[in-house]
Amino acid sequence: MLRMTGAAFGTLGAAVILSACSPQQKDTAAHGGTSEATPAKGTDAPIDSLTLALPSSISTLDVSREAGILNYTVAALVQESLLSISPTGRLEPGLAEKWDQLDARTYVYTLRRGAVFSDGAPVTTDDVLASIEAARDTTSGLAYAWANVASVRATGEREVTITLSSPDAAFSWTPTPGTLLISSKAFLAKHKGKVGTSQTLLLGSGPYKVTSFAADDGVQLERNDAWWGRKPALRSLKLSFIPDAGTRLVAMKSGSIDGALDLPADEAGSWTSAAEVTYTSDRSVVSLAFDTSRAPFDDPHVRKAFAYAADRPGMVAGILHGKADVATSLVSPEMWGDLLPAADTESAYAALTPYPFGLDAAKAELAESAHKDGFTVELTYPNSGPQLGTAALALAGSLKSLGITLKVKEVTLEQWIADLVPGRKPLQFLWYFPVTGDPAELTNPYLQSSATATNLAHYRNTAVDRALAAATTATGTAERGRFLLDAVKAAAADLPYLPLWWAQTATALSKDVVLEQPGPFALVGPWAARIRRTA
Repeated sequence: MLRMTGAAFGTLGAAVILSACSPQQKDTAAHGGTSEATPAKGTDAPIDSLTLALPSSISTLDVSREAGILNYTVAALVQESLLSISPTGRLEPGLAEKWDQLDARTYVYTLRRGAVFSDGAPVTTDDVLASIEAARDTTSGLAYAWANVASVRATGEREVTITLSSPDAAFSWTPTPGTLLISSKAFLAKHKGKVGTSQTLLLGSGPYKVTSFAADDGVQLERNDAWWGRKPALRSLKLSFIPDAGTRLVAMKSGSIDGALDLPADEAGSWTSAAEVTYTSDRSVVSLAFDTSRAPFDDPHVRKAFAYAADRPGMVAGILHGKADVATSLVSPEMWGDLLPAADTESAYAALTPYPFGLDAAKAELAESAHKDGFTVELTYPNSGPQLGTAALALAGSLKSLGITLKVKEVTLEQWIADLVPGRKPLQFLWYFPVTGDPAELTNPYLQSSATATNLAHYRNTAVDRALAAATTATGTAERGRFLLDAVKAAAADLPYLPLWWAQTATALSKDVVLEQPGPFALVGPWAARIRRTA
């Protein structure tokens, strides 16, 4: 799913990973970066092996070819970026031990001493340059994020300088795992076009290395003892692909697996007797994307009919068992924390049109449209998100009374990702898990008219474009936040997307282990290195 945790870490192979440095982040950079201080909850006692279930398979380990969260869940254990994202969403050191912004267009990164790849080769500026070049390649799904880069140069033995073509307040988050994972220059040259396959695997400097990968089975990883960070307690990790919910639970109760990531809320409750289940607000959004450039969704009355026909409170209560909030925007309120006071965002969100569930209102809107006699449309969902399928069937039931036939179809995660491009289908699910702490990660790719590779709604609004452009060049944090919020408010009135819910992620682990520092961005990094024995 879109860069989804367990189902979405983001992933269109094009979801923009952008953000501005908040004052806190600028201060961190100026001081060379500091790591979040969170008390350890486990012991350093060794863990020989664990097997965890993932809800779907992946076809490649290379996130530039398939950028679903499951791909990132694996790759982020093996490869690192210049900067990292803390579990709570802060910008922190990665392979760069410090970084600085010299002016509006120039960023300088100083590589840490002693970092090596799992094959023993040291990480050099040449490797960083080669990895950025690979990300910028026209065949890469990450190229969009580097389009504004004018040059990338080694300006010292351990120093890399990136110069932008024009100022972009959001670039600070680009050299993070969402859009840059670093490998060696030699490895990339030798295996160009074949990285991430079962034969080639991955090479990185992270806490783990892949030893085997089978698209129909899972991924085997072993600890990389040359990693520069805190030594992981876990030596061997198997990530098994188990799409069926019942099979996952049986495997847990029989001891075949030690836990599961990204459990749907309607499934997680049945795991409590066999595992320790935790829920984390992951800032993810599930939304319908209407193609506003083609019938029937070019008609705003049709879009409003869908909005009134969607019983979103019922979905949250009945399907997600209350482990979510009804969404009124693609951007969850929690993502504005570094930009605007909570009171400002609360009042702005309270003013958004709520579209309460009501079939009479839905029928009235449809009667005002050019499609008052109804129509038929298909909506697909990934097999790793059964809750999306259940919600689609509930919506189909409501729409039936309006004369609209909604055909709901389950597809594989790989197929769903492949189809998630503008113009492919008139109606799509957008299931997105942010990997940065910035609202621009969602506003820029999905609301900006120039984002032709990601704007599923083919949405175009001059006022929204102006606000997003102003946010890009804004020099103040609060000023930038206000421009982004203006874009969100203006777009909400047009309803190019119908947000359904902001969800939580459920993780189930054997009761003798714990994942330290859980948070909305816990899987956007070396998460397995934080698994410890319970104290």
